[in-house]
Amino acid sequence: MAIQSFPITPSTSGKSPRWTQPVSFYGQSVFSKYYAHSICVFLLLVPFLISPAAAQGQGAIGGQNCVTNYNAADNVDYFPSKISDPGSDQERVVDNAALFKVRYANNYKVVTNTAGKKDYVLYQCGTTAPAASEFANGTIFISVPVTAAAALTTTSVAFIEMLGKRSALKVVDTEGLVSSPCVQLGLEKGEIVGLEDANKTLRAEQFKGADVIFGDGFSVENGTESKTVGTSEVSDPGPLNRAEWLEFYSTFFNLEESAQKLTGSINNNYNCFKAAANAKATKPIVAWSSYVAPSSYNNNTASWTLSGADYKKILTVDAGAAFYNGTDKNTFTTSAEFLASIKDVDVIIDETFAGSDLTAFLTSYGLTTADTANYKFLANKAVFREDGLVNPNDGRDWFSGAVAMGDAVLQDVIRAVHPDALPKDVKYNWLRNIVNGEPKQVLTSSNCTATDASTPVPDRAIVCSTMKLDGSSGSAANKAVAGSALTAFVGLLAAALLF
Repeated sequence: MAIQSFPITPSTSGKSPRWTQPVSFYGQSVFSKYYAHSICVFLLLVPFLISPAAAQGQGAIGGQNCVTNYNAADNVDYFPSKISDPGSDQERVVDNAALFKVRYANNYKVVTNTAGKKDYVLYQCGTTAPAASEFANGTIFISVPVTAAAALTTTSVAFIEMLGKRSALKVVDTEGLVSSPCVQLGLEKGEIVGLEDANKTLRAEQFKGADVIFGDGFSVENGTESKTVGTSEVSDPGPLNRAEWLEFYSTFFNLEESAQKLTGSINNNYNCFKAAANAKATKPIVAWSSYVAPSSYNNNTASWTLSGADYKKILTVDAGAAFYNGTDKNTFTTSAEFLASIKDVDVIIDETFAGSDLTAFLTSYGLTTADTANYKFLANKAVFREDGLVNPNDGRDWFSGAVAMGDAVLQDVIRAVHPDALPKDVKYNWLRNIVNGEPKQVLTSSNCTATDASTPVPDRAIVCSTMKLDGSSGSAANKAVAGSALTAFVGLLAAALLF
């Protein structure tokens, strides 16, 4: 995804004279003394060389403080930490996400949700917002960094917490479905409030206190048009695409640098898992399936569906398996036809909303325990559900934390299809094996360990590059990392000897 930055004309100056000093091989040379002195002077001048605003007393650049004594003529770049690295002509490239882009000016950045076709101009607080006439009608202007946010989706909660900005989270919708232990604790203490449903006046007051409202982008309540931001992370087609929306959220908090470190770590971990899983010779067949009971909403007709979602296909293939979503069709209205289609599937990931154990699964699919030998997924004891992490109301973290932690989700899928590619003691997060009776892990406020609201919620994945498999001294990833480190060391040693 291309991200543009407005170029800033560099200042010019004459060439500095060349300095030479005699070299002494005994004791500290004049050169080394001069060099050390120069370094000290340079370090003292760094804040002023890099940040003209610091010299002018204008406050932190791109940080959490507002600018004071703003003067546009100073030509200060208030966002030194930008998403990704600049390429040619100041164009910027984001690694994976396909549905948002960002471009930077000196005191503002334009964040675009390309799925929702909406622009958000985020200007550094204490500076002047650019003229609305420069942008399309409907463009929203927000002063950053924001300090009070409302989340209308549980997905937004996870991204905000991973950035360490739970302190900014003031209002959440559908609070009964929030899986985060610390947000549950915040709700209990009154530090965070659930969005009011019945009292419209109170609801409006809650929205009024928010700097930004993160929603799904499909609907905007009256009176919130100037601060509602549509997010589309669940529509971005891929685990790493979704995780990279950490960078989208980070722009509202001036935390681009932190977000890039997070997404870089997730990307590297994900690709390490992918390499380990795809080193396996076999490719188990995996189907993501669901059952919908007859009701007035479907003309009292039951149905069974095999998902063809790109997100699940990518996860399956990257886990070293084969993705199956039917041959001629993927929706069935008879159990017999559906079962004939999945007869040779090795692993089932059951996405049926109701029912949580093997008995319910067998009933929904029209199976009995006597059918075990006839279906590979039963013979393999390989039926999984996505409700491994829930809150006391069965609010599923699959729709929250799993969206942001692509590497941890891949780890779960690998555990389901190639368990020997991971250490034996790796626990499940979201995908639990119902044939083996793995229980739901219920998250409550008592599970909150990060009582400091500025502490980022950690990724649930293990570190792939350091994992050790049973019966071996290390994984292929370990050896690859060690080889890279040795190569780098040899290169540095050679450079030291040459120069």
